Amino acid sequence: MSTTTNTAREQEQCTRQIVKDLRANTGRIDMHTVFADFCAMAATAMRNSIDRHGYQSREDDYLRRAARYTPEQLDRFAHVLALVSLELERAPRDVLGEVYMSLGIAAREQGQFFTPYSVCELMAALAVPDSAERLEESPFITLYEPACGAGAMVIATAQSLTALGINYQQRLHVTADDLNPTAVHMAYIQFSLLGIPAVVHHRNSLSLEHFDSWATPLHVLHGWTRRLAARAAITG
Repeated sequence: MSTTTNTAREQEQCTRQIVKDLRANTGRIDMHTVFADFCAMAATAMRNSIDRHGYQSREDDYLRRAARYTPEQLDRFAHVLALVSLELERAPRDVLGEVYMSLGIAAREQGQFFTPYSVCELMAALAVPDSAERLEESPFITLYEPACGAGAMVIATAQSLTALGINYQQRLHVTADDLNPTAVHMAYIQFSLLGIPAVVHHRNSLSLEHFDSWATPLHVLHGWTRRLAARAAITG
Protein backbone atom coordinates (compact mmCIF):
# COMPACT_ATOMS: atom_id res chain seq x y z
CA MET A 1 0.00 0.00 0.00
CA SER A 2 1.43 3.41 -0.95
CA THR A 3 2.32 6.15 1.51
CA THR A 4 -0.24 8.41 -0.17
CA THR A 5 -2.98 5.85 0.42
CA ASN A 6 -1.94 5.45 4.06
CA THR A 7 -1.95 9.20 4.57
CA ALA A 8 -5.40 9.59 3.02
CA ARG A 9 -6.73 6.80 5.23
CA GLU A 10 -5.26 8.40 8.36
CA GLN A 11 -6.79 11.73 7.42
CA GLU A 12 -10.19 10.14 6.94
CA GLN A 13 -9.90 8.35 10.29
CA CYS A 14 -9.06 11.58 12.07
CA THR A 15 -11.97 13.42 10.45
CA ARG A 16 -14.35 10.59 11.41
CA GLN A 17 -13.17 10.70 15.03
CA ILE A 18 -13.65 14.47 15.26
CA VAL A 19 -17.12 14.16 13.71
CA LYS A 20 -17.97 11.34 16.14
CA ASP A 21 -16.93 13.41 19.15
CA LEU A 22 -18.88 16.46 18.00
CA ARG A 23 -22.00 14.41 17.27
CA ALA A 24 -21.77 12.91 20.74
CA ASN A 25 -22.36 16.42 22.10
CA THR A 26 -25.71 16.73 20.34
CA GLY A 27 -29.08 15.69 21.72
CA ARG A 28 -30.93 18.62 23.14
CA ILE A 29 -28.51 20.84 21.19
CA ASP A 30 -28.46 20.63 17.39
CA MET A 31 -25.31 19.88 15.40
CA HIS A 32 -25.04 23.33 13.90
CA THR A 33 -24.99 24.94 17.35
CA VAL A 34 -22.53 22.38 18.73
CA PHE A 35 -20.05 23.06 15.94
CA ALA A 36 -20.47 26.84 16.16
CA ASP A 37 -19.97 26.71 19.93
CA PHE A 38 -16.86 24.57 19.63
CA CYS A 39 -15.29 26.94 17.10
CA ALA A 40 -16.24 30.08 19.05
CA MET A 41 -14.95 28.71 22.35
CA ALA A 42 -11.68 27.41 20.90
CA ALA A 43 -11.02 30.66 19.04
CA THR A 44 -11.84 32.73 22.11
CA ALA A 45 -9.48 30.72 24.31
CA MET A 46 -6.67 31.37 21.83
CA ARG A 47 -7.41 35.06 21.32
CA ASN A 48 -7.88 35.85 25.00
CA SER A 49 -4.43 34.47 25.72
CA ILE A 50 -2.82 37.31 23.73
CA ASP A 51 -5.44 40.09 23.37
CA ARG A 52 -6.78 42.02 26.36
CA HIS A 53 -8.90 44.41 24.30
CA GLY A 54 -12.51 43.19 24.53
CA TYR A 55 -11.38 40.30 26.75
CA GLN A 56 -14.33 40.33 29.14
CA SER A 57 -17.06 40.39 26.50
CA ARG A 58 -15.46 37.42 24.76
CA GLU A 59 -15.02 35.62 28.08
CA ASP A 60 -18.69 36.21 28.91
CA ASP A 61 -19.68 34.74 25.55
CA TYR A 62 -17.39 31.75 26.19
CA LEU A 63 -19.00 31.07 29.57
CA ARG A 64 -22.51 31.47 28.15
CA ARG A 65 -21.79 28.86 25.51
CA ALA A 66 -19.99 26.53 27.93
CA ALA A 67 -22.98 26.57 30.29
CA ARG A 68 -24.96 24.61 27.70
CA TYR A 69 -22.74 21.55 28.11
CA THR A 70 -21.88 18.98 30.77
CA PRO A 71 -18.29 18.51 31.99
CA GLU A 72 -18.09 15.36 29.86
CA GLN A 73 -19.19 17.27 26.76
CA LEU A 74 -16.67 20.03 27.44
CA ASP A 75 -13.98 17.35 27.72
CA ARG A 76 -15.01 16.16 24.24
CA PHE A 77 -14.53 19.68 22.90
CA ALA A 78 -11.03 19.69 24.39
CA HIS A 79 -10.33 16.32 22.75
CA VAL A 80 -11.55 17.62 19.39
CA LEU A 81 -9.24 20.64 19.61
CA ALA A 82 -6.33 18.35 20.48
CA LEU A 83 -7.10 16.16 17.45
CA VAL A 84 -7.29 19.20 15.17
CA SER A 85 -3.96 20.48 16.51
CA LEU A 86 -2.23 17.12 16.09
CA GLU A 87 -3.63 16.62 12.60
CA LEU A 88 -2.56 20.07 11.42
CA GLU A 89 0.92 19.32 12.69
CA ARG A 90 1.01 15.89 11.05
CA ALA A 91 -0.59 16.75 7.71
CA PRO A 92 -1.38 20.49 7.33
CA ARG A 93 -4.62 21.06 5.44
CA ASP A 94 -8.15 22.39 5.96
CA VAL A 95 -9.11 19.98 8.74
CA LEU A 96 -12.05 22.00 10.06
CA GLY A 97 -13.41 22.56 6.57
CA GLU A 98 -13.43 18.80 6.02
CA VAL A 99 -15.19 18.30 9.35
CA TYR A 100 -17.74 20.99 8.56
CA MET A 101 -18.69 19.36 5.27
CA SER A 102 -18.72 15.87 6.84
CA LEU A 103 -21.17 17.03 9.50
CA GLY A 104 -23.72 17.85 6.79
CA ILE A 105 -24.58 21.28 8.22
CA ALA A 106 -23.53 23.38 5.21
CA ALA A 107 -27.15 23.79 4.09
CA ARG A 108 -27.80 25.73 7.26
CA GLU A 109 -25.35 28.35 6.01
CA GLN A 110 -27.28 29.22 2.84
CA GLY A 111 -25.53 26.61 0.75
CA GLN A 112 -22.00 27.52 1.82
CA PHE A 113 -19.48 25.08 0.36
CA PHE A 114 -15.78 24.97 1.13
CA THR A 115 -13.43 24.39 -1.80
CA PRO A 116 -11.76 20.95 -1.59
CA TYR A 117 -8.23 21.26 -0.26
CA SER A 118 -6.77 19.48 -3.29
CA VAL A 119 -8.12 22.27 -5.51
CA CYS A 120 -6.67 24.90 -3.17
CA GLU A 121 -3.29 23.15 -3.33
CA LEU A 122 -3.30 23.35 -7.13
CA MET A 123 -4.32 27.02 -7.12
CA ALA A 124 -1.68 27.88 -4.53
CA ALA A 125 1.06 26.05 -6.43
CA LEU A 126 0.23 28.12 -9.51
CA ALA A 127 0.22 31.36 -7.54
CA VAL A 128 3.53 31.23 -5.65
CA PRO A 129 6.34 30.25 -8.08
CA ASP A 130 7.76 33.80 -8.16
CA SER A 131 7.68 34.23 -4.38
CA ALA A 132 11.44 33.76 -3.95
CA GLU A 133 12.12 36.53 -6.47
CA ARG A 134 9.57 38.83 -4.80
CA LEU A 135 11.21 38.22 -1.42
CA GLU A 136 14.55 39.39 -2.79
CA GLU A 137 13.00 42.85 -3.05
CA SER A 138 10.78 42.80 0.04
CA PRO A 139 11.16 41.38 3.57
CA PHE A 140 7.78 39.68 3.30
CA ILE A 141 4.82 39.06 1.02
CA THR A 142 1.15 39.59 1.80
CA LEU A 143 -1.96 37.63 0.91
CA TYR A 144 -5.56 38.84 0.99
CA GLU A 145 -8.43 36.34 1.05
CA PRO A 146 -11.82 38.14 0.76
CA ALA A 147 -14.00 35.10 1.54
CA CYS A 148 -11.71 32.84 3.52
CA GLY A 149 -14.12 30.17 4.78
CA ALA A 150 -12.09 27.90 7.07
CA GLY A 151 -8.85 29.15 5.48
CA ALA A 152 -8.07 26.39 2.99
CA MET A 153 -6.52 28.67 0.36
CA VAL A 154 -4.32 30.39 2.92
CA ILE A 155 -3.16 27.07 4.38
CA ALA A 156 -2.39 25.72 0.91
CA THR A 157 -0.38 28.85 0.11
CA ALA A 158 1.61 28.51 3.33
CA GLN A 159 2.40 24.90 2.47
CA SER A 160 3.40 25.82 -1.09
CA LEU A 161 5.82 28.41 0.31
CA THR A 162 7.25 25.75 2.63
CA ALA A 163 7.83 23.49 -0.37
CA LEU A 164 9.86 26.33 -1.91
CA GLY A 165 12.01 26.58 1.22
CA ILE A 166 10.32 29.80 2.42
CA ASN A 167 9.44 30.17 6.10
CA TYR A 168 5.87 31.46 5.94
CA GLN A 169 5.88 32.22 9.68
CA GLN A 170 8.43 34.96 9.02
CA ARG A 171 7.89 35.95 5.37
CA LEU A 172 4.09 35.84 4.86
CA HIS A 173 1.30 37.95 6.30
CA VAL A 174 -2.36 37.20 5.66
CA THR A 175 -5.46 39.38 5.79
CA ALA A 176 -8.65 37.35 5.55
CA ASP A 177 -12.34 38.30 5.59
CA ASP A 178 -15.54 36.36 6.05
CA LEU A 179 -19.09 37.38 6.85
CA ASN A 180 -19.87 34.14 8.66
CA PRO A 181 -18.67 34.26 12.29
CA THR A 182 -18.14 30.49 12.46
CA ALA A 183 -15.94 30.64 9.35
CA VAL A 184 -13.95 33.44 11.00
CA HIS A 185 -13.45 31.27 14.08
CA MET A 186 -12.48 28.22 11.98
CA ALA A 187 -9.89 30.17 10.03
CA TYR A 188 -8.54 31.81 13.17
CA ILE A 189 -8.13 28.45 14.93
CA GLN A 190 -6.29 26.86 12.02
CA PHE A 191 -4.07 29.87 11.27
CA SER A 192 -3.19 30.13 14.97
CA LEU A 193 -2.33 26.44 15.29
CA LEU A 194 -0.22 26.56 12.12
CA GLY A 195 1.61 29.70 13.19
CA ILE A 196 0.39 31.82 10.29
CA PRO A 197 0.69 35.58 10.95
CA ALA A 198 -2.77 36.85 10.08
CA VAL A 199 -5.67 39.11 10.89
CA VAL A 200 -9.05 37.51 10.25
CA HIS A 201 -11.78 40.11 9.90
CA HIS A 202 -15.43 39.39 10.58
CA ARG A 203 -16.78 41.67 7.90
CA ASN A 204 -18.52 41.90 4.57
CA SER A 205 -15.73 42.27 2.01
CA LEU A 206 -18.15 43.85 -0.49
CA SER A 207 -19.89 46.47 1.67
CA LEU A 208 -16.93 46.68 4.12
CA GLU A 209 -19.35 46.50 7.05
CA HIS A 210 -17.01 45.52 9.87
CA PHE A 211 -17.77 43.62 13.10
CA ASP A 212 -14.50 42.40 14.63
CA SER A 213 -10.86 41.54 13.90
CA TRP A 214 -9.01 38.46 15.14
CA ALA A 215 -5.20 38.75 15.14
CA THR A 216 -3.37 35.43 15.41
CA PRO A 217 -0.73 34.91 18.11
CA LEU A 218 2.14 35.18 15.63
CA HIS A 219 0.75 38.44 14.26
CA VAL A 220 0.90 39.86 17.78
CA LEU A 221 4.13 38.26 19.00
CA HIS A 222 6.14 39.09 15.87
CA GLY A 223 5.04 42.73 15.74
CA TRP A 224 3.25 42.55 12.40
CA THR A 225 1.16 45.67 13.00
CA ARG A 226 4.39 47.66 13.19
CA ARG A 227 5.98 45.82 10.25
CA LEU A 228 2.97 46.42 8.00
CA ALA A 229 2.78 50.09 9.00
CA ALA A 230 6.49 50.55 8.27
CA ARG A 231 6.15 49.09 4.80
CA ALA A 232 3.03 51.17 4.09
CA ALA A 233 4.93 54.31 5.08
CA ILE A 234 7.68 53.46 2.58
CA THR A 235 5.45 52.42 -0.31
CA GLY A 236 2.85 55.09 0.28
